Order: sequence, then C-alpha cells, then structure tokens
Amino acid sequence: MKKFVMLFLSALLIVLAGCSDSSKSTGSNAVTAANNEKQTKIEYPKRPIEVLVPFAAGGSTDIGARILEKYLPKYLPNAQLVIVNKPGGSGSIAITDLFNSKPDGYTIAMSTHRAISMQPLYGNVKYSYDSFQPISKVFGNQQIMIVKADAPWKTFEEWLDYVKKNPGKFSYGVAGGIGSGAHLPMAELEKMAHLNAKAVSFEGTPPAITGVLGGHVQGAMVQPSDAKALIESGELRAIFNAASVPVPYFPDIPLLKDKGFDIAIDSNTSLFAPKGVPKEIITMLEEAVKKTMEDPEVLKEFEHASLQTQYGSPEVVQKEVDGENVRFGKMLKELGLIK
Repeated sequence: MKKFVMLFLSALLIVLAGCSDSSKSTGSNAVTAANNEKQTKIEYPKRPIEVLVPFAAGGSTDIGARILEKYLPKYLPNAQLVIVNKPGGSGSIAITDLFNSKPDGYTIAMSTHRAISMQPLYGNVKYSYDSFQPISKVFGNQQIMIVKADAPWKTFEEWLDYVKKNPGKFSYGVAGGIGSGAHLPMAELEKMAHLNAKAVSFEGTPPAITGVLGGHVQGAMVQPSDAKALIESGELRAIFNAASVPVPYFPDIPLLKDKGFDIAIDSNTSLFAPKGVPKEIITMLEEAVKKTMEDPEVLKEFEHASLQTQYGSPEVVQKEVDGENVRFGKMLKELGLIK
C-alpha cells in the first residue's frame, strides 16, 4: 500500500511540474508576442506630410488646409504639414498627383468632393471616384453668384430679367473651368430658365473675384466665405444661393430652390489619401483630425474664415462622393456635357 501511495504522489508531482512549465511557456509566449507587436507598430510620421490643394492659394480649400497645418501637429506628434497648391483642370491636376503618389501616408490632399466625384465622368483622368481612401470630412460651404455692388441688378428677379433679355451678354467667372462644380449650378439654371450666359474659366476663386472687381466679368460663382468681407464692405452683392441650405451669415441671399428652380448643389471638402495607405496610418490621421476639429481655437479659426466645420468619418465621406458621382453623372448628361 505504501508503494502504491508513493508511486501515485510521484506521478502527481510530475504532472504538476509539467503544467507549471506549460504555464510558464504560455506566459512567456504572450509576453514575446506583445513585445513583437510593439516593435512592429508603425512609427508615423517620420518626415513632413505633403498636403496637395487643387486650387489657388487664398481660396477656402487652401485656407482650411492651412488651419489644419497650424493645429494638427498638436494631436499628431512629430507631424509637419507642407501645403502644396496645384491648381488647374478643375482640381484634377493635384488629384492625379495624389493618385500617382506612393501610398505611405506622406502625400494626402485637401480637396472638394467634386474634384474626385465629377472629373472622372469626363473621361479625361486616370482615377475614378472610388480610387482614394477618405481620411475625414473637414468643412462644407455653399455656392453663390456675386456681382459688383454698383451693378444695375439689386434682386434675383431683376438679374434674371436682364439675362433673359440680353442673350450672351452676362459673363460670369467659374473657378476650375467649364464643367466644374462652380459652373454646374449656373449651367443648370441656364437650362431651366432658358438663359444664355457666358462662362469664363479662372484657376481659382480669388482670381475670379478679382475679375468681377476689375470689370473683366460681370459676375462669378463662388463660395460665400471667399466673398464675405467684400460683400460686407459693400463692394460686392450676392444675387442667389445655389446650395441646399442658406448661408449662415448671409441668410437673406435667396435660394434657387425657393425661386422655383430645383437646384441645390453644396460644396464639401475633405482629406483624402491614395488607396493602399496602411489602415493604422489612416486611423492615426482621422483621429488627429477629429481632435483638431474639436479644438475651440480651431473652431474659432474656421469661424473667422467663415468656413462651416463638418467633421465626418471616412465612411461618411465615401458615401457622399459616391452619391455625387451618380447625381453629377445624370446632370452632366442632361446638360449635354457628357454622353
């Protein structure tokens, strides 16, 4: 009996020792895995991040990008943003550069959705509306028609009557060129109201506004934030708002949809990256942008620039771009701008 007890105890000790070794091994493996995960975590950023802006300096897209340039490093340690303006081609020049860039998180773009959702519809660019990885929506805006304050039209009705009675005489500037997002609202209005006006292409909104002030064109389709100071100073007058909602600081500018024309085109601006950027980097950028957009100082800067902050996730941005692509495709076909 003693021999049996001794044998049983010996066997039990061997089993317990084995379990102890196994536990130690499992714990050791877990620690090793955790260490490896830390070692393989992406270190970002290690060098300056280039932010492409598809329009001329001084416009709303450029201003928004420069606000982020100033504040984003506070929420993304070691970050240094470098703004690069590449106007032309209704935004397609800069967006093509983004499309061709290395997907490493060091080239991104601050762009209107239209440069991505609309330009592929013309068939002249390499990229498609879904060729990019959205990072975050940043702000939204409206589109208004401006004229000089001493122009003879003080109301939308007076302006409309003049354009109808004087075919081809009213000229207006559009940033980005014919068929751009700035051109589309007026092109729709021309079709609906049976107007004949002359669109003149400019590389950006500031040059278009200069064209109005200098008398080179009679009007221009712009974002209200770009013309706010000049409207307030009495140098410019707004004739209509082509967006879906009123301008917060100019609520009296009449909406086209309230004047009997089913036109409502907003202007949204977001950050985009080329597809293929590691998900971890996209998440780091999105989280940093979200925190930046919640910063009271940043909100003050955007308000001072008359830009309406509208943070949105990558999923929200892509949904908006997808919707615009479908909608603009239908509109451009109806206007005869594409087949």
